[in-house]
Amino acid sequence: MAGTARAPPAGPMAEVPVPLDRRMRTSIAAVALCAAAFTLAALAFASGGAALSVACGGGLAAGNLWALARVVAALLPDSRRAAQSQSRGAWSLLAALKMVGLIAVAWLLMRRGVASPLPMLIGFGALPIGIAIGSLVSDRSGQTEDP
Repeated sequence: MAGTARAPPAGPMAEVPVPLDRRMRTSIAAVALCAAAFTLAALAFASGGAALSVACGGGLAAGNLWALARVVAALLPDSRRAAQSQSRGAWSLLAALKMVGLIAVAWLLMRRGVASPLPMLIGFGALPIGIAIGSLVSDRSGQTEDP
């Protein structure tokens, strides 16, 4: 059908993805680096299976932070028009599905014997540590202090 215009797809993913700010990218990278460091420590001091479990937990932690950042960035658009045109219910459903997916993947990894629970929990520990490191080393030049 030449000459006919197609309507843009409806739903929360219809718009062009919003790029993440520098601080969020720094935090995600810090989580991934902490997970890699924890994985190397598990490989050095435990076993290959423990290192795989730590890597699985760290990968889930970094992926979860990335997905959460995308949902939050979409929920907080820059313009009033973009905020009014989106469906908050759809984004809330997407956030809930993300959480269910995270739990399902973790359960499947443990159920199939790919990952052990305790080393995977150590990998998940990269999330708060990486966020803290990322917030400490990120650029804050755009922020102003209160007098």
